[in-house]
Amino acid sequence: MSYISALGYIGIGAKSLDDWQEFSSEVLGLQTVREKDADGVDTLFLRMDQRHHRIAVREGDDSLSYVGWEVATEKDLDSQADALKQAGVTVTEEPDLAVIRQVQRLIRCEDPAGFQTEIYFGPATTRAKFISPTGVSFVTRGPDGRDLGLGHIVLVAPNMDELIQFYIDLLGFQVSDYMTFPGIKITFTHVNPRHHSLAFGPAPEGRGAYLDHIMLEVNDLDGVGRALDMVRTRELSLTASLGRHTNDEMLSFYVQSPSGIGIEYGTAGKLIDDATWTVSNWDSSEFWGHDRSNAH
Repeated sequence: MSYISALGYIGIGAKSLDDWQEFSSEVLGLQTVREKDADGVDTLFLRMDQRHHRIAVREGDDSLSYVGWEVATEKDLDSQADALKQAGVTVTEEPDLAVIRQVQRLIRCEDPAGFQTEIYFGPATTRAKFISPTGVSFVTRGPDGRDLGLGHIVLVAPNMDELIQFYIDLLGFQVSDYMTFPGIKITFTHVNPRHHSLAFGPAPEGRGAYLDHIMLEVNDLDGVGRALDMVRTRELSLTASLGRHTNDEMLSFYVQSPSGIGIEYGTAGKLIDDATWTVSNWDSSEFWGHDRSNAH
């Protein structure tokens, strides 16, 4: 059984908060709030809707710091904690960390790749209206008002079998589909109607686990186009040109963030109805575009 309802937030370490603030505001159109968090650490909170924040960028190494998966109720949190403990996963309740993350309660564990995994309920929401510096609106809710989360993340790790067991068997993520290339199989999973909130694939030989990219979805093509113009004007590292994916039909481009983590910026992603969905195995990641050969 799955208790997790959405990818609620993520935390990123950064050597330069100034670079992230400029990039987030002027390129991505996120609203930025820079202040000390409850732990006294200089933090850049990135807003994309009524939530206090969806992404927190803190001073530190350029890497993924933690991933926050949301459940709907306190009962769901307790049930998920019990299920993990029964499976032999070390789980800790973290009241002080819940204050820092601005949620009601939070449990923490590590996934098999070593990523800090936080499961929580009761995120802080503000009455202050989200105002994008570039005029975009982000897709965090479906047409029925259901929370879809901040977007999706793609994790890369050498121990794929253990990741599959953890996220699908223990946490109850559902397979959306697969992409299979020579020697590589990527698994896409969902926890709500968004086509995927988490995908994961095998790490190249000799590399450890890392976050490949974060996807942010806006509600129209013009928002994507304006962001792409800004990427080119600023001569940022465009890692994949504009294109449309096969499986989720996202129309998007990829740019490198100041921490080196990829950002997919797109629109028109597919939603899944579990009652009618059929799992597929795609032989290509795009219908067209996403050229990586001369993206820079």
